[in-house]
Amino acid sequence: MSEDHGVFSGQLVPPLLRAKDYMERRGQALPPAALRLLAREVILRVGRASDAGSWMSDPALSRPGNRPSRAEIELLADALLNQDDDAGADLVREARQAGMPAETLYHHYIAQAVRRFGERWESDEATAAQVILGAGRVYAILRDLRSVFLAEHLVAPPGAEAVFATVPGEVHGLGVTIAADTMRLRGWDISLRVGLGHEALVEEIARLRPTMVGLSASLPSHTLPVARLIVALRVRCPHVWIMLAGGLVAQDPGIAVAVDADAGVTDVESGAARLAEHLAELNRLTARQA
Repeated sequence: MSEDHGVFSGQLVPPLLRAKDYMERRGQALPPAALRLLAREVILRVGRASDAGSWMSDPALSRPGNRPSRAEIELLADALLNQDDDAGADLVREARQAGMPAETLYHHYIAQAVRRFGERWESDEATAAQVILGAGRVYAILRDLRSVFLAEHLVAPPGAEAVFATVPGEVHGLGVTIAADTMRLRGWDISLRVGLGHEALVEEIARLRPTMVGLSASLPSHTLPVARLIVALRVRCPHVWIMLAGGLVAQDPGIAVAVDADAGVTDVESGAARLAEHLAELNRLTARQA
């Protein structure tokens, strides 16, 4: 476990590091197992994006700038695990500048590399500390590429729609249900998901492919579940904008920053305003692309 704690001095996934600080200020400790859980979360979500083998046999898809070679994937896996915090990000940046599309960058280049260092972890070729750092670097890379993924996701002007959900473990669904009904009366198309577990919620949101998600949490004990959920959504849906609401935000508005949400609100009116602001921003982005 001491090996796990040692990575706090390096580049840990931002929401987990901030959640750790948030809990320690309140006299609570971050469970050591949370570090390994976070690393597995990134490996699971990004690794699933890879469709290994389906494209490598097609010569038309292996042209330079379109599909990475096995050697390039291995090089990226090495870079994500080594002592240089910037090595992996530099390789991804170079691939993007060489013309690799965002979908290929995510589903093949990064996802295959993540799958490889996950395999190294399982076979003891990479330490837990290396993989935890690697997961943090992947998260940071995907966060930096968010605008690129969003630009390619928005093929048409987005509508007034979002997914509202309770975080796993939340038993109070009345507030988010009222918020969903209120926004529907104002013309928004709101998909409401209440009471789902972590895995089911992540995959349901990925299936719905929203540009905006509103999460409701009521208690400080939900801090780590929220942080884990946001990490999963960031790596599964790199374009998504996330708003946190509920009693957890009312008790401490700073929690939204701690768990890497894009916005934190305490009532329906402020939530409606932030959603409208982001929708307007998306429409401006789409207009610039036209």
